[in-house]
Amino acid sequence: MSRVWVTGDAVVDLISDSSNTLLKCPGGAPANVAVAISRLGGNAAFFGRVGNDPFGHFMAMTLSDEQVDTHYLVKDDNQRTSTVLVDLDEDGERTFTFMVKPSADQFTQVKDIPEFTAGEWLHVCSIALANEPSRSSTLTALKKVKAACGYISFDPNLRDEVWNNPAEIKSVVLDAIQLADVVKFSEEELAFLTDTNCLAEGLDVIESFGNKLVLVTQGAKGVLIAVDGVRELVSGTVVKPVDTTGAGDAFVGGLLAKLSQTPEWQSTSAIQAAILWANACGALATTQKGAMSALPTEKELSDFINN
Repeated sequence: MSRVWVTGDAVVDLISDSSNTLLKCPGGAPANVAVAISRLGGNAAFFGRVGNDPFGHFMAMTLSDEQVDTHYLVKDDNQRTSTVLVDLDEDGERTFTFMVKPSADQFTQVKDIPEFTAGEWLHVCSIALANEPSRSSTLTALKKVKAACGYISFDPNLRDEVWNNPAEIKSVVLDAIQLADVVKFSEEELAFLTDTNCLAEGLDVIESFGNKLVLVTQGAKGVLIAVDGVRELVSGTVVKPVDTTGAGDAFVGGLLAKLSQTPEWQSTSAIQAAILWANACGALATTQKGAMSALPTEKELSDFINN
């Protein structure tokens, strides 16, 4: 089993409940992915920055309690931990308001990057590329992983309100995607980044980059996967959503937890097994409130798949 490093934002989500109060929930896409991997029996580690403040301590403790290695998580004395207000509609769909800009994760330094070894993974989302110095530090980390013969997973998870200059999003994110082995998009992200609403044409653009595995999540329909020029829609599991906040992160966590179990992760059988886990994790994560709290354990996932 290979280690999966994750970097980026570790966030406190403030989620409204029915009694007009706010629930303090650990979140942030990269942190969610790290916890998802750990709960599924994987080897997850997180590097980056949170504030040296109550929310930063809360996130560091949460990750550690979830058996995520936090040795390289820096508590920044000068910056505040990312805090996001999450509003949910009656269908469980969400909107985000970022309360701290810039937050501590945007100040990740090159010196915060660990040493990587062959076969390890690094998972990154685009918020880590939004502003300096995090952008340059993250790109350095990506290049170090490739130099060490490791693998890169990238999820755009686009949040334009975090970027000081949103006009840079497409060029910066597309540059990062070209370094990745595995890329996961939503349909909306693929359309935005490739300037076309035609799914097939968008995939044509991305496939020219030479990524090993490209995935486009399509909600309850499942996920469209593209490997070596072959495209296939893998059906998902229909559930009644309560909160969709962590579905994409759960999907990625399930995918990477499975792929990291074998050096032959590019084989058809390994990818099929990983997609099964990813789809099930994504579905399960929508059945509870909170992004991280809804992430399944390996036993919960197994029970769900087998029932």
